[in-house]
Amino acid sequence: MSTFCLRVRLKWQRFRTIVALCITALLPAVSMAYVVDGAKWLRGEAEFYVAIPGLAASEISWNSAVIDALNNWSAHTVFNFTVLEEDKDPCAVDDFSSIDFSQDFCGSDFGENTLAVAVRRFEAQELGPPNIIEGDIVVNNAVRYDIFDGPLVQFGFLNSGLDFKRIALHELGHVIGLDHEEANPAIMAPTISDIFELQEDDIAGVEALYSGLDNCQIKRLTFGSSSESLSSGDCRVLELTVGGSDDSYIDLYQFEVSQSAQFEFSASSDTLDTVLLLATTDLEYLAVETGSSDDCDSTLTQTLEAGSYFLMVNTYDEPVDVDCGVSGDYRLTANFSTGTQPELGPPTSLLGAFSQASFTGGISADDGASFGNVFSPWDSLDITAEIVVDPVHVGEPGFLLVAALLPDALLMLNEENQFVDVSAAGSPLAIYRRKVLAESEQIDVAKGLVPGPLGIFQLEANIVVGYGLDANPDEVYYHTTPMNLIVATQAGDGS
Repeated sequence: MSTFCLRVRLKWQRFRTIVALCITALLPAVSMAYVVDGAKWLRGEAEFYVAIPGLAASEISWNSAVIDALNNWSAHTVFNFTVLEEDKDPCAVDDFSSIDFSQDFCGSDFGENTLAVAVRRFEAQELGPPNIIEGDIVVNNAVRYDIFDGPLVQFGFLNSGLDFKRIALHELGHVIGLDHEEANPAIMAPTISDIFELQEDDIAGVEALYSGLDNCQIKRLTFGSSSESLSSGDCRVLELTVGGSDDSYIDLYQFEVSQSAQFEFSASSDTLDTVLLLATTDLEYLAVETGSSDDCDSTLTQTLEAGSYFLMVNTYDEPVDVDCGVSGDYRLTANFSTGTQPELGPPTSLLGAFSQASFTGGISADDGASFGNVFSPWDSLDITAEIVVDPVHVGEPGFLLVAALLPDALLMLNEENQFVDVSAAGSPLAIYRRKVLAESEQIDVAKGLVPGPLGIFQLEANIVVGYGLDANPDEVYYHTTPMNLIVATQAGDGS
């Protein structure tokens, strides 16, 4: 009786895992026990080339059987194959994934009772197991095959060979990232059997492998600074990557970029050895900063184009600095600079009503040539915003609001262009303007504001603009991303 075969080779500085499907008997079913090691494709998708000529004895083409198997995985799991009917050599190291029959496995013997071999090539990642970048299948041409559903041996007529389609289905599971399943009924069992379709265990395995983000809380990144921590109960890297042995804590912050901008992120701590990572929401890692050797802090600077991103704050699974640990508090700071007035995130409202309004706004110290959030007390600041009012609200009597949230107060701009403190419970909201709402409302929060002469040398505020309708004054429409303002004394600014 043959057993599952596994070999590992190191080649071209990338790992090649070779997995062979062998003929043995199935084991009895128990609880859900799909097997994954964390290796997966970026974005949960892959192109696969197939162009096998000829027909089986059942007069079904080999090609269509493979395409059916590919589509089966795509239809029933979160993974997606793109089928390309073009001939590629599965033994070539060419970044093309493909399948074909062969008398041998790329120059080597298949081995006793081996029906097919799946070969995967990997690329190392910043976190967790490597990504799969190529997956090929070589089918043993010395074995007799047919294409059919149902039991391997059928009464009433004799099959003209083993079912090729279920072999392709199994090997494609390896290409996706699944290992052999020896406990439950599964197409990924190490032996060919009467199972010819994907089973619950197979589908659950792909779901688990490609749903690591569901294991972690994803926070919204707010620009400026905030106090955070990595500690017991937080997500761990091995939960995010669904594999590997890295059990260090990790926080995920999602943010959107509407136009090209320069960002600076920093995490500072007296006790936590911080590591910063930047990635797309598909977990394609763009940059990593492990921090200074002199302290526990880390800083990462990166230019980003429009898109959605994750900033990750991580640490080590084992301490690497005697003065810094692997859990504790940290202060996260996010700053940016861009050449155009930023979008301010999707609209929202106090009472949760749907809105098609949109908001842009920013803070500039150079007459609108650039916008950012960190300024000197001696900069002359223009704080401006534009509201594109929801079309159903245009022409309605309403009002405009401007709020500045400070660490210990809520200030609102009144009709005299003065900020008043409305922090006290029961204080009414200050109205900035009452008017019939136009399609676009321009708001000048401040023009030529120089903080220093006003005695402001250290300040952080988050500024939000919004509007409401006289017919429903308790509902206010505003933006999810505030305009962050940091005023900080800087060396060499004359202060």
